[in-house]
Amino acid sequence: MLEEEFRNRSDIGVTLQAYLRDSKQDLHDLISWAKQRGTPITIRLVKGAYWDQETIKSEQNHWPQPVYNQKSATDVNYEEMTQLLLENHQYLYAAIGSHNVRSQARAIAIAETLKVPSRAFEMQVLYGMGDQLAKALVKTGHRVRVYAPYGNLLPGMAYLIRRLLENTANSSFLRQNLEERPIEDLIASPTLSGNTERIAQKESFVNVPDTDYSREVLRDKAEKALAKVKDSLGKTYLPLINGEYVQTDVIVESVNPSKSSEVVGQIGLISVSQAEQALNAAREAFKDWKKTPATERARIIRKAGDLMEERRHELSAWICVEVGKVLQQADAEVSEAIDFCRYYADEMERLDKGYNYDVAGETNRYHYQPRGIALVISPWNFPFAISTGMTVAALVTGNCTLLKPAETSTVIAAKIAEILVDAGIPKGVFQLVPGKGSKVGAYMVNHPDVHLIAFTGSREVGCRIYADAAILQPGQKHLKRVIAEMGGKNAIIVDESSDLDQAVAGAVFSAFGYSGQKCSAASRIIVLDPVYDAFLERFVEATKSLNVGATDQPSTQVGPVIDATAQKRILEYIEIAKQESTLALQMEAPDNGFYVGPTIFGDVLPNHTIAQEEIFGPVVAVMRVKSFAEALGVANGTDYALTGGLYSRSPEHIEQAQKEFEVGNLYINRTITGAIVSRQPFGGFKLSGVGSKAGGPDYLLQFLEPRHISENIQRQGFAPIEGNE
Repeated sequence: MLEEEFRNRSDIGVTLQAYLRDSKQDLHDLISWAKQRGTPITIRLVKGAYWDQETIKSEQNHWPQPVYNQKSATDVNYEEMTQLLLENHQYLYAAIGSHNVRSQARAIAIAETLKVPSRAFEMQVLYGMGDQLAKALVKTGHRVRVYAPYGNLLPGMAYLIRRLLENTANSSFLRQNLEERPIEDLIASPTLSGNTERIAQKESFVNVPDTDYSREVLRDKAEKALAKVKDSLGKTYLPLINGEYVQTDVIVESVNPSKSSEVVGQIGLISVSQAEQALNAAREAFKDWKKTPATERARIIRKAGDLMEERRHELSAWICVEVGKVLQQADAEVSEAIDFCRYYADEMERLDKGYNYDVAGETNRYHYQPRGIALVISPWNFPFAISTGMTVAALVTGNCTLLKPAETSTVIAAKIAEILVDAGIPKGVFQLVPGKGSKVGAYMVNHPDVHLIAFTGSREVGCRIYADAAILQPGQKHLKRVIAEMGGKNAIIVDESSDLDQAVAGAVFSAFGYSGQKCSAASRIIVLDPVYDAFLERFVEATKSLNVGATDQPSTQVGPVIDATAQKRILEYIEIAKQESTLALQMEAPDNGFYVGPTIFGDVLPNHTIAQEEIFGPVVAVMRVKSFAEALGVANGTDYALTGGLYSRSPEHIEQAQKEFEVGNLYINRTITGAIVSRQPFGGFKLSGVGSKAGGPDYLLQFLEPRHISENIQRQGFAPIEGNE
């Protein structure tokens, strides 16, 4: 708006909501900007329309409350901002939006005192809600704008109902006026009383908050961390075996998917003989680690979580650069990793207490012990959160752990190793063992000393691990436990009662966040026939607004896919889909990295390839169905059962989905990605995986062996053993 082409335009405006704590500072900033610009713009001043949403969102994210929690505090701020606005009427055109007679009268009094021209500001009221007030204002010679919602009936009705609820609240001026309160009370100055802070609902486990990038100081920290990481690219990262970083014969490069010519790090891959050394070291270390008190193990893991918090911005930058994830989503991954550390530490201390089933004359104690050696095979799409979660679960339960990360995300795994070592993990207890999955990975999976395998990755590899682990090897005296998360073909159902604005926004985020490379991502949108055409049109248009590009750019919303192999595979799926269904959108993408533009297909049938196979990219199948029962049948008609979503305002449909939608995590009227530790334990069934949900109360049990000890404690005398005195 400072450019010559737009500088003289006065037909633009900004709405400020006085219930926001920082709204007055925003107004000060706008005044400074308007003075620089010259031509006034409109500032529409309102009390605020989404208090519930603002407070709930901040509580969910553990952020400070952005709004005032008393209406009187909002009223005080509103009047102070009205004064400020009218004092600067030559730079900003004030639009005073309120149905509160006191607020409008206060504005008039300020304007008259300051001798503000009557054409330099206006009053605003909602049609049908402030008619008498509007007439009174007009009679006093002031400009009044009566506004009304415009558009389709259902969204308009939803808006009006929300406004009716606001204006019939006990604290509302309109409500109090209808109750015939004394005029002196109605027009009295707003005053604050008591505690103005909202008491948040208590949680059994408090998640760490994500970074609020709306705060400039945090954006600056993120930018500095990104610059520092870019200055550190190209270093060599070696395996950690028995507390030492060891040289390897094979070195591979990890590259930036956003800029494939940029080497993030040189990765040393272990050999089979080095894998054997690591297993031997783990076997020796287990003798002491299994005896380490659970409280001490938990202390080390909590310390690791604290170190992650200290290095949050740096770690987010590494995730951004090595696997092509935008900073905001990389930051959320760091939060998840910290939560895993703290939650699993708490859970281990809870489980360590065991259970007491004593009866008269007999003690019965149920407790847990570690299994032995755990092999963690982690994915590249959540290289920090999932790798950390599986690793610290194995460690805090007393198992010695070998982490074999995906080759394309080994630099990030090396950062996990640094943190665990700094937190105090003894040598041999944790080891970083990057290597070729087909050789080194297979060797460790089949090794008789491995007790447990925790895997996240493709269905093909997961099923192979599951089968290999079932084979009893020579010298093996236990059956291996396998925990495997193997992906999904996740669907969102949109029925005819849904809020399409909400459904479209949720579908876009769920489908194209991290370029569709989440096991929880939406790859199918199943839409009821009455709203299919409207949904598809709006879904396509909303997707067009996404910025595709390098993930180190703040404006980017969709980055690259992980590597050239993934890019080629996804493009092949797109060509198959073009033969089977109708291409609704294929966005262009940069050519200097591994990019695939967001792609949408319509008229997709349940048996089409892109409706059945996991693509793991920014490709979405939109499917038309005639009934809700058919929608559920289509949603359940794949081999997977990981996540699913429903957008509906029908209690009947919501209840039916809760009973019949075959998914491990069902999300209703919200996005289907971004499970939060403890709040939304994550995991599926069918061919989506085997094992209990990560971040849930059952997860650590998989890493433990339960034992029961029963002792008769009736008097039996005391018999010392000769030689043991």
